[in-house]
Amino acid sequence: MAVAEPARTARRERFTVKERQYRYVVDAALVTLTLIIVTGAAVRLTGSGLGCHQWPRCNDGELLPALQSHTLIEFGNRMLTGVVGLPCLLAAIGAYRLRPFRRDLVVPAVILPLGVLAQAVIGGITVLLDLSWEVVIAHYLLSCALLVAATVLAWRIRRPAQAPPVLGNRLAILLTRALVVFGGYVIVAGTFATASGPHAGGAGTGDYVERLSGLTGNTLRSLIHLHGHSAAVMGFATIGLWLLARRRRWSGDLQRSLAAVGLLLGLQGVVGLVQYHAALPAGVVWVHASLAAVLWVALVWTWLTAGHPQAGRGGARGGARAAGSPS
Repeated sequence: MAVAEPARTARRERFTVKERQYRYVVDAALVTLTLIIVTGAAVRLTGSGLGCHQWPRCNDGELLPALQSHTLIEFGNRMLTGVVGLPCLLAAIGAYRLRPFRRDLVVPAVILPLGVLAQAVIGGITVLLDLSWEVVIAHYLLSCALLVAATVLAWRIRRPAQAPPVLGNRLAILLTRALVVFGGYVIVAGTFATASGPHAGGAGTGDYVERLSGLTGNTLRSLIHLHGHSAAVMGFATIGLWLLARRRRWSGDLQRSLAAVGLLLGLQGVVGLVQYHAALPAGVVWVHASLAAVLWVALVWTWLTAGHPQAGRGGARGGARAAGSPS
């Protein structure tokens, strides 16, 4: 018995992961979770959303799709779920096999495969309900929620296991978090604008898909203006916060994250104006929707770089020193 126990322990420890290896897995999960949003937008904007009318099989009870472009596009995107699911599942398993073990990685890691499973179910419901815009929005927002978990995981694995929490200036934290929350609202507003637009996902297969309408006299125009004006406010707020961060010498990581957000917003603004004045061509709308996923990752990363406020009366001054220290 005394000999068998060390042998069992040795076998268990053989299947362990080092932090460097685990970081590759986490990065793969983050990249593929972003790419599935890009490919999902492509399915919709090529009019292939109902290329497979059934789920989990394709059409007429057949597991494999017919050799038609829109059917292959839709079915191919379904197969990509498996590609996304693999690194997410490995991230969850790896969180338990990581040595040294880190409890802070477990929750976001476990969320990933569960979220991918939920995505598959909601994706099936979307098809069964003929691309109902409400379910399509839920599908997209769940993808954004998974990006939060993946970004948090990527952030934490890059910090040493025993590293103290990042302590930031209270004003920096408050303004950064307000910016991220507002950015989330801007992205949600964009999903509603898309839901009222011409790219419903059924054009390629000749299927009618109901659009969001009836909110105003011209729902699409009103939602585009709401989304665009809100994004413009966010852009100016980002520039102002970046200038404030530089003036007050807040952390270099925060300044760089805000700069990335500002550049992505500027690029999104240009793409948005082009698509609006060109009457919403599918290719430009696809770029706009894809960049939104990258922007959301940058916003979540910015929230994390701002850190946490210090407790106690001296938190403001101490936080200022922490945020102003080089990174």
